[in-house]
Parts: sequence; structure tokens; C-alpha cells
Amino acid sequence: MPFVWSLGSILGPLIGGALAEPCKNYPGLFSRWTLFQTYPYLLPNIVCAVVLVFGILTGILFLEETHQEKGYRRDIGLEAGRKIQSLFNKRTGLESFNKLQDASFEESRPLLEDEAPPGYRTTEGSPRYPSSRSLSPAAPPYTRSALDTRPPRKTVAPSIQTAFTRPVVIHIIGYGILA
Repeated sequence: MPFVWSLGSILGPLIGGALAEPCKNYPGLFSRWTLFQTYPYLLPNIVCAVVLVFGILTGILFLEETHQEKGYRRDIGLEAGRKIQSLFNKRTGLESFNKLQDASFEESRPLLEDEAPPGYRTTEGSPRYPSSRSLSPAAPPYTRSALDTRPPRKTVAPSIQTAFTRPVVIHIIGYGILA
């Protein structure tokens, strides 16, 4: 985020300044007594709007939902994006879908399947800590041990004061000054 913000802070004014007053700066491309003569900053605003719409459409059509609960819902935008991709893809839609499934499998496969250190994964939990996730779907869920006699801790929702720490407030003020 800081890199993109810095890059946009440099390139945005550069492009905006280069496109401002096009009738004066580029008389061969933009003739006088046109809309760009009346509104000399219309061209940089149109370019900015086109870039913004392109970014929004790219996000809607091609980015998957990352929220754990909402990620399994039907995403009409993503389906439309896949249909658009299949129009430009020379393969059939089914082959393209299988290719996406293979890529998804490759991303979820462990890197060191057979080379895990001995004793690294366990199927048993301790009284205080749950066991690591096992690959088998029949792994028992974590339950409190009968030996653990402490009362369960009450979870308290974090307050706004704990979220807005000093570094967070400084970053917000910094972004506010830059904007």
C-alpha cells in the first residue's frame, strides 16, 4: 500500500499536469473552440474516471472474495469475468474451468508433503492447546480436558480505544495530510 500510494502521488500529478489544457499544450490534436477549450481540465478528469472505472470493473470481474464466511457465496461478477475470459481463451470453457481447479489444488497442496519433521504434526491435543489441523476429516474437535478445572475465560470484544493505538492514529493523520 505505501508503494502504490507513493507511486500514485508521483504519477498522478505528472499525468494530470501533462493532460491539462490540451488545446494550449497539444494544438495539433485538440483544436480551439471545442469542449476542451471551455473546460481545460476536462481531459485529466476523464482519464482519471476511465482508470477508476477500469479498476472497479477489474475488481468486480476478476477478484475472488477472501472473507471466510462470504467466500462460498455465489459471485455473479466473478462468473461474468470467467465468461469474458473464456471468450478470449481459445480453449473451451470446460477445459478452462478444469485448469482453474488444477491451479486451486496446486495452491492448497502442502509444499513439503513427505518431508515433514517427525513429531511435527499430531493428532492428539493437549489440555491447553488444540492439536494442529490434520489432513483427515475425522479429526476430533478440541474439547476441554476433564483435568482442566479452571472456569472458561469470557471473551471481551475489543474496544475502539484498543484498535486506535498511537501508530494507527499517526498513519491515519499522515494519509489525511497526503490526501
